Amino acid sequence: MAVTRDDEVRMDRSTLAEIARLYYLGNLSKVDIALKYGISRFRVARALTQARDEGIVSITIQGVAPVDPWTSYQLSQHWGIAATVVDSGSGMDRAVRQAVGHATAEVFMDNAREDAIVGFAWGRTLTAMTDYVTRLPKLSVVQLIGAVTSDLDESPVELVRRTSASSGGRAYPIIAPAILDNEHALAALKSNPDVKAALDLFDALDMAFVAVGSWDPPASQIRGVLPQADLDRLDELAVKAEVAGVYFDSQGRIVAEDYSRRYLCISADQLRRVPRLVAAAGGRIKMEAVKAVVRSGMITDLVTDHTLAEAALQSEAITPASGLR
Repeated sequence: MAVTRDDEVRMDRSTLAEIARLYYLGNLSKVDIALKYGISRFRVARALTQARDEGIVSITIQGVAPVDPWTSYQLSQHWGIAATVVDSGSGMDRAVRQAVGHATAEVFMDNAREDAIVGFAWGRTLTAMTDYVTRLPKLSVVQLIGAVTSDLDESPVELVRRTSASSGGRAYPIIAPAILDNEHALAALKSNPDVKAALDLFDALDMAFVAVGSWDPPASQIRGVLPQADLDRLDELAVKAEVAGVYFDSQGRIVAEDYSRRYLCISADQLRRVPRLVAAAGGRIKMEAVKAVVRSGMITDLVTDHTLAEAALQSEAITPASGLR
């Protein structure tokens, strides 16, 4: 569309896109664009607004997540671990995942070291984290649990791929299901050279990141793929939380350890030995699950949001189990 006069006719999308490119990417002023198109700078301003309204232009503000230092300090004292509390705004599921994911990315980038070996479990919050990882030294990234979904966008394989791409280091994915039918199937997968390469690094991790799934109330992706017989047994055992295929009751005790005999994932003992184990979870619904994991003494750090933190500060204080790390 050739624009020759300053009128109120709405521009077509190609013209809007070109004006937006000149302004946002070409660094031309509104006056320069106005002269180029023979319109007023006010018409250029309206075109830029129209481009945003029609979704041609989207603006993302990159910066540190809005961490609440005072609440972080209070929760650290209350629960006896390093805590980072972020404001998730409305507290809606997507807002929580994005806010906690952003804060987790900051924790990762601030603590990543050259040649480190960093493990990642799986979860939507950790997937959201990858949107904000912008600076990393060269390090190795290891997948800690197989996949439980066929959705590639939410696969731990994709999480590891995106993180290693930001680093330029080596990736050790596990391109296999997390839950197997029997021990023989698990043993066969563990002998695969690519899978074994990842498993061999579980004892060499410098840092790892895990998500926390809530069993009751239900907010766990792994729960949605288990057969009913497994669900019934885990409910009988009063499972409260799940981390990378490891189950905890409300007191932080590990239960259903026999399940590890057919889960392709890092073990509870290996998780305990990770020098820095960061759990990322938010939302009021996960408070009891996160509390159970904190009680276990397994994690060293928690990244969460204000809705979970505020509920936690109203609950009893916790002294994480001693002698486990």
